[in-house]
Amino acid sequence: WELNIQGYMSYRKDRQVGRGGGVALLVRNEIQSLARVDIETGDVESVWIELRNCKGTNTLMGRIYRPPNSFLDIGRKLNQELKFACRKSNAVIVMGDFNLQVDWENQ
Repeated sequence: WELNIQGYMSYRKDRQVGRGGGVALLVRNEIQSLARVDIETGDVESVWIELRNCKGTNTLMGRIYRPPNSFLDIGRKLNQELKFACRKSNAVIVMGDFNLQVDWENQ
């Protein structure tokens, strides 16, 4: 299916197995952006882009989904992506649904 919202550039990675799923980022057309597939390992549901501002500073932005009850191996592969992104830029923004079980009361 298509994701076309007027005034926005769409970056997405659809889930290859199963029904539904995937991740997407929308960026206003006024903001210079570029897909950064070189950061994706292919094993993590993620999409990465580079935002460019008028001062020449670039920011990497990643959108990630980690399915609940996924294997620990996914965490290691996600960590690989994050390390690679941090080596490519000093400014990295990561957002998404990590489905991590956190015991906030005993922290």
